[in-house]
Amino acid sequence: MNIAFTTERLHIRFSQIADAAELLKLVNQANFTKYIGDKGIYTLDDAKKYIKDSFISANKQHGFGPYIIALHDETLVGIVGFYQRAVLQYFDLGYALKDGFEKKGYIFEAANTLLNHRQNLGIKQVTAIARCDNRASKNVLQKLGFKTQGQVIIESTNIAVDVYLLDTERN
Repeated sequence: MNIAFTTERLHIRFSQIADAAELLKLVNQANFTKYIGDKGIYTLDDAKKYIKDSFISANKQHGFGPYIIALHDETLVGIVGFYQRAVLQYFDLGYALKDGFEKKGYIFEAANTLLNHRQNLGIKQVTAIARCDNRASKNVLQKLGFKTQGQVIIESTNIAVDVYLLDTERN
């Protein structure tokens, strides 16, 4: 297991091809497709390609990217990471949890850890986006210190999302 960060309850680690089956489940959950979108990942081979193209490629190119959130017993519970989106000026903090792991503080714990290490990764400013009706995600962003900046339309979905900027007072 290639761990990038460890918290009291979590390992935030680099993805492996062996994660494909769990990622396939995650990206096809109702909440994922509703709030993040349909990634067109329907088979195990699609999930393996997604890991190569999104996780492994970003980490090679930038030294960071999306990570796997796993419990210390190696149970994959979600993803968290910094994404580069054409519509945003800065790197974007993104995250998702598998069904059954919500409301346990895992996203806050993982995202907070990444934000605390962002400067070591060469990231000064961070944005985030959330669908206007995604109250849970908006609550996490506010708790992390993000402030609403306005809205933007995501071209691929034609959906308006709220844009957040990390409060510059946060170290």
